Amino acid sequence: CKLEAYFLYSVYLTAFVYPIVVHWVWSGTGFLSATYMDENGNRYLSKNGMIDFAGSGVVHAVGGVAGLIGTMIMGPRQGFYGDAERTKATLKGSNELLCSLGVSILWMGWYAFNGGSAFGYLGTNTQLNVAAKSTVCTTISAAASAISTTIFSRFFLGHYDLILCLNGVLAGLVSVTAGAGIVEPWAAMLIGIIGSGVYIIASYGLKALKIDDPLDAFPVHGACGIWGCLAVGIFATRSNIVRAYGFDNDAISSGNQFKNQLIGIVCIVAWVATMMTALFVPLKYAGLLRISAKVEHIGLDVMEHGVPWKHNAAAVDKRARAERSSNKTPSRQQSSNPGSYGPKYATQSPATAKTYRRSSDIKNGTHV
Repeated sequence: CKLEAYFLYSVYLTAFVYPIVVHWVWSGTGFLSATYMDENGNRYLSKNGMIDFAGSGVVHAVGGVAGLIGTMIMGPRQGFYGDAERTKATLKGSNELLCSLGVSILWMGWYAFNGGSAFGYLGTNTQLNVAAKSTVCTTISAAASAISTTIFSRFFLGHYDLILCLNGVLAGLVSVTAGAGIVEPWAAMLIGIIGSGVYIIASYGLKALKIDDPLDAFPVHGACGIWGCLAVGIFATRSNIVRAYGFDNDAISSGNQFKNQLIGIVCIVAWVATMMTALFVPLKYAGLLRISAKVEHIGLDVMEHGVPWKHNAAAVDKRARAERSSNKTPSRQQSSNPGSYGPKYATQSPATAKTYRRSSDIKNGTHV
């Protein structure tokens, strides 16, 4: 994705898409809101409205669905349609240690995200109780999901996959966000375990459909965000809803709450999908969405962020070796074509590689 397109859709999403969903669900006048009530005590959605305690739908499903629409319209990266081993070798992320650090920071921040949401409801004592329960449920769900994905990787992949485990942590966190303050700890564990399954199924499902989601953004945030909202209608308890929101009814036992959750998530997905399609399709046909094949091979670190070529040489060399070991390895004649960014660039000396550092040289195909 071009950096300019990233800036554009970030502004578009935060200015025109996300605020509408926030109003629907969290505003006192939104038609999905659990806090809306007219002078006669009626709601747009009967009894409790849609409950999304801290944002499984409002925050995560919005971002996940937006990412899915974007990747479907933009198309997969080069090499994604190759055989499984070649794809894994050439498209794998570069630093699992930094991924671990990032997930650790997110996990810690989630306590403010979920626990802090309690302070939007009722009195001080009740807020503290709900916040405490939120943090406990957040911990349990994330841990249960992480353990589940780790077990899955060991028995079904034959090894412990760190990235799968890290995404399992996020899947558990996203899944429990909608109900963190209104479910019991045992339910949080089940929500996390099921969330790990939702993540894995969605991730492998996208790959089976030839949809390239490099970060598993939709499986983690979109699919698990949807599951988290629906889980409220299954696992929330009457007493917890009374404590967090202050209204007492049989919405959970009657199935009314699940219906409200389903209506709410359908509205959110439909809105986001429609609005993001309206942005990404024109960007694609205007040539403003995707970088060129040459730039993609060289790498955005070099092209967009000014990282010297020599810092990117190891990644290019790794990709070149994977291409040479593939059955679809380009011929030597093809690799020597100035318009082909094949393995020859990985074998250049640092002095020669410097000639391709300038964006204008690469884009124009000229040599310095």
